[in-house]
Parts: sequence; structure tokens; C-alpha cells
Amino acid sequence: MYLFPHFFMNCTKCWPCNISCLLVTIGALNWGLVGVGGFIGKNLNVVNLLVGSWPQVELVVYILVGLAGVMKLFSSKCPCNGACKK
Repeated sequence: MYLFPHFFMNCTKCWPCNISCLLVTIGALNWGLVGVGGFIGKNLNVVNLLVGSWPQVELVVYILVGLAGVMKLFSSKCPCNGACKK
């Protein structure tokens, strides 16, 4: 998780927190691109462009991003028992 260290400042100790931070970031960027694509009339949904030929995989990605968002909402219930907090 050293690619974007400032995104992961609160979660550097456990892999569930790191994965959820990464998925939430990917989801936010994807939805931002979907919005921009709507204005310019193009499909900029990166998840759809990458795995659109496998609709089930696309749905699994969306579910994982949603679960990561829920995990970040309740980050005090982190599976690492607070090891994420500096």
C-alpha cells in the first residue's frame, strides 16, 4: 500500500483495512468517472470496461466495493481490534 500512502494513513497495519481503503478509493474514482462520462456522453465506467464481458464478476466487484464502504463506516469495528490506529 505504498503507492498512495496518504490514502492509507489510518490503515497501515492490517490487510483488511488496507484492502477496504483501496476498494473504497477505486469505487470513488469509478463513480467520479461515471459522472464525468455522463456529461460527455461516454462510458467511463472502468469496472465495466475491464470486466464487462463477465457480468457476474462485475457484480462481485461492486459488492466488494460496497462491503468495503460499510467496513469504513464502522471502522471502529475493525477486525484487527484497533491495530489500524496509530
